[in-house]
Amino acid sequence: MPACLVLTAAPVASQGDLTTLLAAQGLSDAAPLALATSSGTLAAGALPVAAYDAVVSVAQAPGHHTVALLGLLGAALKPGGKLVVQEPGSTAEALQKVLLLSGFPGATAAPGGGVAATKPSWATGAKAAIALKPRSQQQQQPAAATWTLAGDDDELVDDEALLTEEDKARPAAPAANDDCEVGAAGRKACKNCTCGRAEAGPDAKPAQLTKEMLDNPTSGCGSCGLGDAFRCAGCPYRGLPAFEMGKKIELPSDFLAVDL
Repeated sequence: MPACLVLTAAPVASQGDLTTLLAAQGLSDAAPLALATSSGTLAAGALPVAAYDAVVSVAQAPGHHTVALLGLLGAALKPGGKLVVQEPGSTAEALQKVLLLSGFPGATAAPGGGVAATKPSWATGAKAAIALKPRSQQQQQPAAATWTLAGDDDELVDDEALLTEEDKARPAAPAANDDCEVGAAGRKACKNCTCGRAEAGPDAKPAQLTKEMLDNPTSGCGSCGLGDAFRCAGCPYRGLPAFEMGKKIELPSDFLAVDL
């Protein structure tokens, strides 16, 4: 027969009231039966640990069942034991919340009033064996591939299909930067050639300095006196130092001497 503990905040008026309370909770055949009053002053360690199959606690005012008090009652219950809490003035939702905070999940309304909950079947500090696979079997199992690039459902795109005929065509060579006319034998220097074809053509004659050009230097482009950096390819003054236009050019005596 189950052992039961009844706690009340005030002395029980009669044996009949106690019997009615236990019968409403289905604990009329509980034995041995323990009765404790003034549960509001219950001290830690006053109740034996895991000694009762059922605990019934009756209060007279709301807020009597605190988390600390319910913790003491839970410690006195055996694993799987039943706890019944009655508290006038408190809603079932409020009692269920405080029971949940005390380690009693799944509290429901009790038949005779109040809320009933069951202590979890596991005990604090309980040990359980875990079946582990032998190390040899763990090493024999191949490691699962984390990811792979090859798959039957992969759709690979041909990179050649991304190119059009225009992309595959060889680009045309840039046109020569000249303005000469095109004849039967190819391009020939025009009358007012500015691209240098006249100086580089087969009929081109190397520029030669005359005595008149040295005595009275002139320039058709205006850049001959600035130096080789500003002279064209066929300039007769290439190789000479910069000079002032209209001023006689005087070459040093060692101009044609070979530097060793």
